[in-house]
Amino acid sequence: MGLQYQCINHSCNFPGETRFEMKFTSEAIMDNNNLAAAFCPFCKKEMVPSFLMDIPRDPSENQANERL
Repeated sequence: MGLQYQCINHSCNFPGETRFEMKFTSEAIMDNNNLAAAFCPFCKKEMVPSFLMDIPRDPSENQANERL
């Protein structure tokens, strides 16, 4: 299992249809605490780990997702 980072900048000029994503194999990193920040090569903004994208910011969002 590896670690994925996504660019969340809405004005990023990545030419693809989805967000720019970087993937690292588990052999390339020791753990999440020892990895430097990843930056998008297109917009130069800091990228966010994909596992953080799945965490709701508002507890009420979690309840709404459970109803679906």
